[in-house]
Amino acid sequence: MVCFTISQFFVLLLLLFAMTLHKGICGANTKLSCNGKDRSALLLFKHGVKDGLHKLSSWSNGEDCCAWKGVQCDNMTGRVTRLDLNQQYLEGEINLSLLQIEFLTYLDLSLNGFTGLTLPPILNQSLVTPSNNLSNLVYLDLSFNEDLHLDNLQWLSQLSSLKCLNLSEINLENETNWLQTMAMMHPSLLELRLASCHLVDMSPLVKFVNFTSLVTLDLSGNYFDSELPYWLFNISSDISHIDLSFNNLQGQVPKSLLNLRNLKSLRLVNNELIGPIPAWLGEHEHLQTLALSENLFNGSFPSSLGNLSSLIELAVSSNFLSGNVTSTIGQLFNLRALFIGGSLSGVLSVKHFSKLFNLESLVLNSAFSFDIDPQWIPPFQLHEISLRNTNLGPTFPQWIYTQRTLEVLDTSYSGLSSIDADKFWSFVAKIRVINLSFNAIRADLSNVTLNSENVILACNNFTGSLPRISTNVFFLNLANNSLSGPISPFLCHKLSRENTLGYLDVSYNFFTGVIPNCWENWRGLTFLYIDNNKLGGEIPPSIGLLDEIVEMDFHKNNLSGKFSLDLSNLKSLVFINLGENNFSGVVPKKMPESMQVMILRSNKFSGNIPTQLCSLPSLIHLDLSQNKISGSIPPCVFTLMDGARKVRHFRFSFDLFWKGRELEYQDTGLLRNLDLSTNNLSGEIPVEIFGLTQLQFLNLSRNHFMGKISRKIGGMKNLESLDLSNNHLSGEIPETFSNLFFLSFLNLSYNDFTGQIPLGTQLQSFDAWSYVGNPKLCGLPLPKNCSKQNIHDKPKQGGANESLFLGMGVGFVVGLWGVWGSLFLNKAWRHKYYRIVGHVEDWLYVFIALKFKKFAELRASSR
Repeated sequence: MVCFTISQFFVLLLLLFAMTLHKGICGANTKLSCNGKDRSALLLFKHGVKDGLHKLSSWSNGEDCCAWKGVQCDNMTGRVTRLDLNQQYLEGEINLSLLQIEFLTYLDLSLNGFTGLTLPPILNQSLVTPSNNLSNLVYLDLSFNEDLHLDNLQWLSQLSSLKCLNLSEINLENETNWLQTMAMMHPSLLELRLASCHLVDMSPLVKFVNFTSLVTLDLSGNYFDSELPYWLFNISSDISHIDLSFNNLQGQVPKSLLNLRNLKSLRLVNNELIGPIPAWLGEHEHLQTLALSENLFNGSFPSSLGNLSSLIELAVSSNFLSGNVTSTIGQLFNLRALFIGGSLSGVLSVKHFSKLFNLESLVLNSAFSFDIDPQWIPPFQLHEISLRNTNLGPTFPQWIYTQRTLEVLDTSYSGLSSIDADKFWSFVAKIRVINLSFNAIRADLSNVTLNSENVILACNNFTGSLPRISTNVFFLNLANNSLSGPISPFLCHKLSRENTLGYLDVSYNFFTGVIPNCWENWRGLTFLYIDNNKLGGEIPPSIGLLDEIVEMDFHKNNLSGKFSLDLSNLKSLVFINLGENNFSGVVPKKMPESMQVMILRSNKFSGNIPTQLCSLPSLIHLDLSQNKISGSIPPCVFTLMDGARKVRHFRFSFDLFWKGRELEYQDTGLLRNLDLSTNNLSGEIPVEIFGLTQLQFLNLSRNHFMGKISRKIGGMKNLESLDLSNNHLSGEIPETFSNLFFLSFLNLSYNDFTGQIPLGTQLQSFDAWSYVGNPKLCGLPLPKNCSKQNIHDKPKQGGANESLFLGMGVGFVVGLWGVWGSLFLNKAWRHKYYRIVGHVEDWLYVFIALKFKKFAELRASSR
């Protein structure tokens, strides 16, 4: 036995403490920094990156690269193992020198703006002389770099350790052998995502593809125009998730799908699949997600789907299905999301929902009726209800009030006309998104306070003044109701804290008074529609404080005064409509460079067309018609509508006077239109106008233009509508008109054109009224034949031709009225329908975004 004295024991303790301290100091001094080769590869990658927001500011030679943003190193070796730069707004080139980082296993560059890819020399050489493995990379995600085009994927052959590959939203249209390339190079892949890659060939006749380990396959959103491929049903026995949605796939669903016995998720949404929905789908006992909506299935809803007790998500819709939904779906006790739409009908009862204890999302968008006791208490608590297009009304159902966790409520187009106001408004105040549009609900909103983030009450019979809103409200659509009174109390009411309202539509109501000068309270507005009311006075200066505004529509009110506001600082403004008011003075000059659509029609603007319009490089739609504008057209105006500058795409809604009639126009962001008709403009039409190759609609009618039409008009190959009528234009009609292949409306009437209408072109396909009022013009389709004598100047013909032209004119007017009269008489309804369609699209954007988020959560939870 060894014994220690007290003094010896303390000496031993001191020695142990000294050793521990020394070890700690040495450990601190020997901390590993990142490997030099790894740092060099990272810096080479950074060299090709455009980092406008300085997201990579930490990437410098003076710091340990293991501390750089997105970089992760092994604690023991200091070698880089992960690089995650997801959604960092980076642009430029992806230099795959990153693949030379020896121990890199994870690389995520998704959701950026990269446009190119550079291969290092060693990778280029390995394509000629293959190597077993140049990288230990297991996970590679380059998805959602939409402007990145890859012509081939051969370089992936060197990544033999790869298990998960995501190239979604990258353009691979030139990679025609993608399937064989991926299968031959990566038989060990577990997850392959090539969604929305512009792929066109799915090789439907190929029998077998070597994806022996594949678990997840996502090929959604491509351009496959074929039947479901044979190889799909001989794929890995471990396959559990298949997504082929949005692909135009055709034919029937083959029974060989039963070969995939471990299938958990099958998504075939938005294709053209036909035949009945297979009853044998009920044999897929492991299936958790079955999404078959938006196809061409016919027949009835198969009762066998009620056997899929593992189902978490079920989506079925087609406009060719018939009959009622089987009550066996009420047995799917694991179901969380149910979507049924299309042409199914019939009566739903409590049996259809009896055991749906876990249901969170209920979407029934079809003509169902309900036989449910008002006192029924459902077995579920929903986050989302959409009963759009059902026969839910006339009274809002009591059972919905039992749903305490509701976030989304859509009862649009459902025949509702009655609500219990006190109970209803307090109930929906707790719901984030509500849509009651296109019903006939009559209720007074004067004393209502709205609290939901997104509120769509358009196209009902709501009355009273504008409701109050809380600071939670972001999207508010009250269009097409019977609201009245001033809008000042709503706009000038001081909220307790800064409001978040970004979208406001109160159009097509009966508001009176003036537009108040208190817009400083609404600086977050991006979309503002107060058109089609009875508002008067001037537009107040505080409108210029809406520095985030994108669209403003004031048209069809009684607004007046000289519009002299300086809007040039509204850097996001792309659309303004001041049409059909009583504005006077000169044409507004101070507009932002972002302006794309500028509509000032039917006012009292006078003076010349300002040259300041020439400084609007994004302008694609200009309507100054029906004013008192005089002088000539500045040639520079036409240099800015030639399509040279790429413009952002926005959905616009406005009246388009096209092809001789007024239409409600919905969206393009690509439309190029110039309408200067019904003014006092004079002089010659600038030759520059005929160089606008992207212009689609041109209307210079009812002015005092003189001179000839330039032969350059043949270069306007996108022109669809041309109206030069009621001017003093002369000379012959150029033969280059034959190049205007898309021209479907032409009016050259009441000018001084001479000679023969060019033969052998589509000019003969237009009616004679397109040329009426040009007495020196001859040739088809006019009844006046051309001879050597009357091709040249000739005394004016007598009463016979005049009577003929008069009769033709009267006949045309009568015929046109017969076709379009009903539309003109019901213009308010026409506007209501098309405008609200646009607004419902806004709702759908929010609705679908929430749905995808919910389904994504469901998919994640089912794995």
